[in-house]
Amino acid sequence: MIEYSKFNINPKGKKTGDCVVRAIAVALDRDYVEVYTELFELSLKTGYILNDKRVEEKFLALNGFIKHKQPKKADGKKYLIGELDRICRKSVVVVSCAHHLTVVKNGVLLDTWDCRGKCISNYYTLE
Repeated sequence: MIEYSKFNINPKGKKTGDCVVRAIAVALDRDYVEVYTELFELSLKTGYILNDKRVEEKFLALNGFIKHKQPKKADGKKYLIGELDRICRKSVVVVSCAHHLTVVKNGVLLDTWDCRGKCISNYYTLE
């Protein structure tokens, strides 16, 4: 089972709708404001808002991440984020679930809340 550690990279310590920025900044070991700025610039180029899935996916691809489709168990049930270690052993994994983006690094979910009980939608690994 994936462990959880409460972590908020937001420089002002805010809990706001910034999960895309937080997850990507943590995954890439980059500064929050730098990632926010780059996402904003990509948002302006594409015409979609900063946390739109199309912006998020393009940014991840530009930074070397590979998208993986939603994994399913043999019985057709979906995997939970807490079960990520059963399907992926990469050291950095960005995980998409309903209305949220998070990151698992070295087997630990780093986020402002424990979303291990949420179903994995897609996940991204750094190649």
